[in-house]
Amino acid sequence: MNHPLELTVMMYHYIRDSGDAAEAGSGIPGMSVKDFEAQLDELSKQHTFITWPDVRMALEEGKSLPSSACLLTFDDGVCDHYLNAFKILHDRNLSGLFFVLDRGENEGFILAHKIHFLLAKLGLDELRAAILEKLDSEQREQFLWAEKQYQLKYPPISTDKRINLLKAVLQRDLSPEVDSLLSDLFEMHIGSENEIARSYYLNTDQIREMAAGGMHFGGHSRSHPWFDWIDAEVRTNEIKASAEWLQQYEVGPWAFAYPYGGLSEDSPHLLKKYGFIAAFTTNAQLRHSDPYFIGRLDGEEITHEGHGYV
Repeated sequence: MNHPLELTVMMYHYIRDSGDAAEAGSGIPGMSVKDFEAQLDELSKQHTFITWPDVRMALEEGKSLPSSACLLTFDDGVCDHYLNAFKILHDRNLSGLFFVLDRGENEGFILAHKIHFLLAKLGLDELRAAILEKLDSEQREQFLWAEKQYQLKYPPISTDKRINLLKAVLQRDLSPEVDSLLSDLFEMHIGSENEIARSYYLNTDQIREMAAGGMHFGGHSRSHPWFDWIDAEVRTNEIKASAEWLQQYEVGPWAFAYPYGGLSEDSPHLLKKYGFIAAFTTNAQLRHSDPYFIGRLDGEEITHEGHGYV
C-alpha cells in the first residue's frame, strides 16, 4: 500500500431485540434493530458505503476509494447477522463483510460466548463465585492474582468495568483451565451447549444465502484466542483454519479480523502466507497505513455513548 487508506470501518456484533429470534430468551443484550437502522441512516448522510471487493481492489491494484468511504463489518458469525442484519442490508442494497469463526456444528461455544450466556443468566457476582468454587487451590490463587493485575487496567468502579476485568482473567490467564468448567456451568444453568450453539452460529445454508445476496466473508480464527497471548504455532493454526474455511465461500485474497482485537508482530507475515490481504483491529482510526492493521469504530459504543458520526 503506497499511501494510507482513508476509510471508515464500522464494527458490529449482536444486533437484536429482546425476545426476537436472535436473542432467543438468552438475555444477552445487543444493539437494537432500530438503533442499527438509525445508524445506517446517519452514516449514509456523510459516507459512501462500499463493499469488501472495493477494498480488496484498492489494496491489490491501488484503485482509489470514494471520498468518505465506509465499510460495514460484523464479527463472530452469530445468527443475528442472518436473522436481522442481512435482511436490512439486502433491503437497502448494501453489503457487509462478515468475519466468521471456523466452528463445526457439534463443537459448542467458544469461551467468550459461554461467558456471555452465563453472565446474562447468573449475573457477575454469582458467576464469579461459581467459577471460584470449581477451581482448585492453585487455579484459584492464579485467578485472584490475575484479577489484581487487571484492576490496574479496569478499576472496579462500574459494573461494566468489573465485567471486563472478569472477562480478561477468563479469556487470557485461565482460558485453558476454565473452558470445560464453563461448559459444565452452561449445561447446569442453561441447557445443551451443542444444541444451543447450532442455532447461535451461522450455518452453511445461511452463509450461502447471504453470499448469494451480496454479502462477503472473512476469517476470524477457529477458537477466538487473544493473538498476543498464544504462541506462533497456535496463531498459525488459527489463521490456517480460517483460510481453509473461507475457500468454501469467498474468492481470495481474504480479510481477517483479530479475535478480541489482540495483536502480534508476526500476524501480517502469517496472514499473507495463508492468502489474507488485509486484517482488521478494534482500534478506532480512520487512516490506515498498514493493510494488516486496519482500525474500526464500534457501532454499539457510538450509539450508547452518543458520539457523533465520522
